[in-house]
Amino acid sequence: MKKTLIALSIGIFSQQLFAADLLESWYAAQKYDANFAAARAGLDAGREKAEQGKALLLPRISLSGNANRSVTEYRAENRSTISNNGNSYGYELKLAQPIYRAEAFAGADQLKKQTEQAEVQFRVAEQDLILRVAKAYFEVLGAEEKVKQTTAQKEAVAQQLAQAKKSFEVGVSTITDTDEAQARFDAINSAEIAAHNDMAIKRNTYEQLTQLNPLNLKPISNRQQPTPPQPNDMTTWLQRSENGSLVIAGQQLGLDITSREIDKYRLESTPTLDLIAGYGDSWNSAGISKSGGLDRTGSGQIGLQLSIPLYTGGDRSSKLREALAKKEQQRQTVEASRRDTAQFTKQAFLGVSSGAAQIIALQQALKSSESSLASTKLGREVGVRTTIDVLNAEQTYFSTRYDLTVARYTYLYARLQLAATSGELSEKDLNSVNLWLGN
Repeated sequence: MKKTLIALSIGIFSQQLFAADLLESWYAAQKYDANFAAARAGLDAGREKAEQGKALLLPRISLSGNANRSVTEYRAENRSTISNNGNSYGYELKLAQPIYRAEAFAGADQLKKQTEQAEVQFRVAEQDLILRVAKAYFEVLGAEEKVKQTTAQKEAVAQQLAQAKKSFEVGVSTITDTDEAQARFDAINSAEIAAHNDMAIKRNTYEQLTQLNPLNLKPISNRQQPTPPQPNDMTTWLQRSENGSLVIAGQQLGLDITSREIDKYRLESTPTLDLIAGYGDSWNSAGISKSGGLDRTGSGQIGLQLSIPLYTGGDRSSKLREALAKKEQQRQTVEASRRDTAQFTKQAFLGVSSGAAQIIALQQALKSSESSLASTKLGREVGVRTTIDVLNAEQTYFSTRYDLTVARYTYLYARLQLAATSGELSEKDLNSVNLWLGN
């Protein structure tokens, strides 16, 4: 029994000692999250596009060979059949080096842009993972705080209910106080059940993202104080997001890619010039050779090949019109991304600036509600306040405490969102937010 208690104590101590924080959650999600793994594979695939573009401008070399068995029968009138049988062999080495292929040059540039787009898209995936981890982490802490708040409020209401019943029994209060306390108790009991259910859902979401135990996450401490955005100027942040947003950058690269697609179809009708070279050998055995022995023939050539496309049946023209329409579609997508990014930047900026002010206000409100609760309890003891007044004061206190906790989470998440709008969100920002966590 003693060994069991010791082992249990060690397990509890280990959980407290190794409580996960925000950075550890992000490291775990990088290894476990399937969406991020897919983004990493997409980056590897995208990097090959640039290599494919280089290949369009490099020579093509091929080697072919053949081996044949020939049987020839000749039969003249009134004469016996003459048969010639033999083997033939050969090989040919060919080289084709593009000298002027305008379409290939445009295609190579397009593939290079696709690699650049893949790099940007992966950075977007990194930022998205940071935000998803932070959201899941803070939602767990918020749900746990809600459970603590409802549990504490339930205990407080239960005490008020017991006291109201006792006061009614001795005739110093009315049945109204008892009924009101009972109604509050039933309501908070229902809220507690809902809070536990929500906490289980939030913990499951976090665990699915990180594969870490969600039961012992580091909460937000009271050591840190909120600060407004730096710089505290919305116009500056809007300019930074316009210039640095990864979403806009990715869409702009998409526009460049569609432009190169147009260039490809426009240049498809231009002449092409290639350097062509080749060498081959062939052998014929005695049965089919001219000399009656083993004949060998070798040949080589080098030259220029000019090709001028004349008519493609309307295929090139149709694809060009399609590419022009897709460019306009992508141009509108870029504009939509700019507008959305500006809106997200404004929301995140206000979330940080107003969030900082709200935290300070709620800290003062919590002190006031705590003092008000103490005064109301004292007033009921001397007969100037009722049980209903105490219940209302308790509800105000617990609600304010919960609102303060949620305001801190919202403020920290807005800081990460603001950094993401300008493409600056990184581990450095996550570490800065992580400093707010502690026991």
